[in-house]
Formats: sequence, C-alpha cells, structure tokens
Amino acid sequence: MNWKKPIRFKISGVPWEIPLNVLLLLIFLTILLMSAGAYLGFQFGSPPNP
Repeated sequence: MNWKKPIRFKISGVPWEIPLNVLLLLIFLTILLMSAGAYLGFQFGSPPNP
C-alpha cells in the first residue's frame, strides 16, 4: 500500500490534496481527542462519590 499517495477532495469549493498517511494521522488524533473529551466530560459531570 502506498502511504504517500495523495488524496484529493474539495471542501466548499476549495481543492485539497493531502498524503494518505497524514490524513489517517489526523483522523486518528481527532477520534482520540473526541473520546478523551467524552471521558473527561462524564467524569467531571458525574456527582462526586461520598
């Protein structure tokens, strides 16, 4: 598999080109930060233990 293959897409009419490995890294970091935020949200949002 070619990890350096450029992926082309458009966001609101602006053409973007990004390597596959960078795109996968950004997706992984996004999911990691979203799950960490959800975990911390539940921890801080729950009532304290007596």
